[in-house]
Amino acid sequence: MNPTDILKFIGIPVAVATGIMLLSWWVLASKRLQPLGATIAVGVACLTAFILQDGVPAFPPTEKWHWLIITIMLVSILACIYPLWKKWDELIVLQAMIAGLIGAIFMQFPSQDEIIDRFVVFILILFACIGLRRFTIPPWHMFLASWMILASLSILALQASFAKLAFFAGAMSAVAAALCVLQLVNPRETKSVQMIFGVFIVGCALCGIAYDPTHHVPILAWFLPIICIPISAIAYFLCKGKCRAVLSLVIITFFVVGAVSWAIVAAPPTVEMWP
Repeated sequence: MNPTDILKFIGIPVAVATGIMLLSWWVLASKRLQPLGATIAVGVACLTAFILQDGVPAFPPTEKWHWLIITIMLVSILACIYPLWKKWDELIVLQAMIAGLIGAIFMQFPSQDEIIDRFVVFILILFACIGLRRFTIPPWHMFLASWMILASLSILALQASFAKLAFFAGAMSAVAAALCVLQLVNPRETKSVQMIFGVFIVGCALCGIAYDPTHHVPILAWFLPIICIPISAIAYFLCKGKCRAVLSLVIITFFVVGAVSWAIVAAPPTVEMWP
């Protein structure tokens, strides 16, 4: 991963997301429209990151994993519409169910075509979207959690020799980190943007599993970053002290570090070729 690739595949999406978010502070000043800033920033940055990797997505996609960006774009469009409808922006569970249904229908990965696979996609997205941000969880926490989880998935993709997915997840991890900083600098309403991150996280994990047939990364290691989302959310909800955000993030750190460590330890030994 040379500096030029990092600047291109990660720096540009971060710059796009940051620019859109900063512009939204001025253009979308009303509290009602504030959520559109983060949603548009994440959606456009995600599309930008994909285009830098594989060009403008075709429809239908030429490769199965390209359905991931189609799914994310559909969820992003809906996430932009929700804040405009009175009360819809508060129906987090319903939004998560819709995102899960879209993911179950449109995501297409090799060896994941059975009905049970579709049901698993729905359940994973449902819990990921709800867990990333309940009403009591602040937006900065959601961005920080997404940063850590996507960073771990990027490393797992590298271990699985899926460079495109590694850059894709790495770019969105950096976007989440940038938006976390901006959220701390200028707190804004960010309803519905967690739906995009939830779908992206689940999609990256399932994509990594599908394109790692030799299991260089243990299958369960791909699921650990997803599993930690509802567990950390439950811990945040049950803990009433001032340290509940720290406890929640510690749980996420434990799971993502565990996933990465497991993948590194389980990696097959490198065979050295002597002349």
